[in-house]
Amino acid sequence: MRRLQPIFIVLFSLFTSTSLMSQSLPAGAIGFIGFQSDVSMAIAFVNTVEIEPNTIISFTDNKWTGSALLQNEQTVIWTSPDSILPPGNIVILQDNGSSMNIIGPGSSTGRLYYSLGQGEQILAYTGTAEDPSFIAGISSGTWRPQCDNIPYLEFATCLPPPLVNGETAFAFVNTTTINIDNGFLNISPLQVFGPEALSIIYNINYWTLDNGQFAGTSNWPDWDGGSTQPFASEINFEVSGSQIIEGGSLATIVLNIAQAQPTPQTVEIEVLEFPGITPQDYSTNPAAQNNVIQLTVPANATTVSFTAQALADGLSELNENVTFLIGNLSGGLTPGSDDSYSLTILSNEQEFPEVNFTSDTLYVTEGMAGTQIDIEIDPTSQTVYNIVVNAISGAGVMNDFFTNPSQFSGQLLLQTTPGSSLISFTVTAFDDVVIEADEYLNFTIVQVSNGIQIGSMSNIVVVLKDNDNTPVFTPPALYINEINAFNLDFPDANGQLDDWIELYNASDEDVDISNYSITNNIQDPLRFVFPSVSSQMTIPAGGYKLIWADQNTVQGPLHINFTLNAGGGFLGLFGSDGETFVDGLEYPALDSLTNYGRFPDGENWQNIYFPTPEATNSDSIPEDETGFLDSSDLLSEFSVYPNPSSSSVSIVRIGNLITSKVSFEFYDVTGRRIPVASMEMEAGKFWRFDIQQIPQGLYFIKISAKNESGFIKLLKLD
Repeated sequence: MRRLQPIFIVLFSLFTSTSLMSQSLPAGAIGFIGFQSDVSMAIAFVNTVEIEPNTIISFTDNKWTGSALLQNEQTVIWTSPDSILPPGNIVILQDNGSSMNIIGPGSSTGRLYYSLGQGEQILAYTGTAEDPSFIAGISSGTWRPQCDNIPYLEFATCLPPPLVNGETAFAFVNTTTINIDNGFLNISPLQVFGPEALSIIYNINYWTLDNGQFAGTSNWPDWDGGSTQPFASEINFEVSGSQIIEGGSLATIVLNIAQAQPTPQTVEIEVLEFPGITPQDYSTNPAAQNNVIQLTVPANATTVSFTAQALADGLSELNENVTFLIGNLSGGLTPGSDDSYSLTILSNEQEFPEVNFTSDTLYVTEGMAGTQIDIEIDPTSQTVYNIVVNAISGAGVMNDFFTNPSQFSGQLLLQTTPGSSLISFTVTAFDDVVIEADEYLNFTIVQVSNGIQIGSMSNIVVVLKDNDNTPVFTPPALYINEINAFNLDFPDANGQLDDWIELYNASDEDVDISNYSITNNIQDPLRFVFPSVSSQMTIPAGGYKLIWADQNTVQGPLHINFTLNAGGGFLGLFGSDGETFVDGLEYPALDSLTNYGRFPDGENWQNIYFPTPEATNSDSIPEDETGFLDSSDLLSEFSVYPNPSSSSVSIVRIGNLITSKVSFEFYDVTGRRIPVASMEMEAGKFWRFDIQQIPQGLYFIKISAKNESGFIKLLKLD
């Protein structure tokens, strides 16, 4: 026993030392730049982060089962030098028949044998084989789609988390081809400065791939020397949009490339058509195929362009809109901030006036003369039109005000004057000699005559100010700034794509919204009261705060007890006294293509195409939205909900179309009619359809009634 004791101590010491040298590294800490799976097997990699002395990285062709590594193949262990290794060091490991030769810093033990020509993958990890932390991966074939049930002699592995193909891992093949034996990053010198280099390293356009030896180690470049590396470059639209007239001249749409590329590149432009527009309304050169325009950027070019023309259709209609969006890019091209272009098609037949409130908030003091509220008609028309305005009273408002003209059943009927650009009504607040907090009213344009359209400023909040005593609470310049009921891109901390509401603090001081309340019910201002958690409730001066409308308050103090209504509704913010109105709106029906927000921040409400949570709102599309809201338009009578959908969809009648003879047809983007079974139908209210058998994609619904027909887009996501 005494003789064994020193041995035990030595073994324990070695185990402890080895464990300490196995440092943890993040995914993407290294990037593979060369892989030869023929005889003799070889890999090359570069570190993108600083590596501590004596750090161990294991490279294995054992397969990952989802819970463990199989132990039927080989592993080579690389140990970094005994000094800190800065980013940008290149290491090559090549099998020599008995061990792995190493070129570059560090040392290695173990061996990787050649593959059997069925595809090979290498996974890099820190830690132990029993508990690996994966940092990189490379495959000469494709990644196996599932991790579980991998046979012992399987040649392909799945991609273990947290690795992501194209970001922290790389596969040569994305087709049904079995494998490509060899490949290397054909860039020299390799100027690597950090993790951002991975977007270049794992761009397949920069790789040379071959099933023979052409891409083998004998042809690997000297990544530390050689010719000039192509640099990544942003591509942006030169301007954000323009207008063209039906039958008029061509519009040339230009994209600028910040850094010319040494080789030809490709650019895909996605075409987003707003409801009501058809292929007969416009054309592009090159022509769009399946709503995508393919552009080729010549070598060393700094611009690329395409043209668009509006086609005369002989119809009296509202303006229409097409948005062009930068899509897939090759090489080092990346989309910049100006990645969309909005093209408005102006009718050459008729121009329809639009009606808007001239402001979104107005203050009326008790006992004062009537305050005028203006609605603007633009352009001025010589025709007489009727406008219906809904009047909704806030909490506590009884007989505190009157309007002129008087409201009837909560509505005001207004009539335009030929040649006048304004139509007005007044609101007067009674002096009730009662000390009270501010009260409010909500007026919304809900219906107009044929020939005019409701604009984006269809709602105004009127605050009734008390004249008997200044309320204790004075609200700051705090605004509901943006709302999103179709969140597809911005998950919360739990990874869920919930509805969200953005608050904006326009004041020059921080605002703590503890004990403020937010509601979707005009009669219930205390629907959700923000808790006193100042660390999370403070909105910095000029800053933003995101509120999650998910009915899941257990997820945190910024998760409220209601969701947004895709069909439109009320949203109000109240002060910490529980009564003072801070901001609010009556928002319109929402869809998956647009947000609703203020532009500029804190000012006018309008549709916003690109969501900007906790950031400045972007005026990315024109203010008028192609006439989809005109009450004479068949399409304005219907709304698709929910959209996106996965199993069923309801087509809801939202207007005043007096007919039950309505038919619906579903088409894919190629124009092929898709049979869809009706689950439920109630004439004049809604039609419900079973779409769970339709593959994921973008579909069009054709709606026909009497002699009219039109298309609505349905975006279906599984």
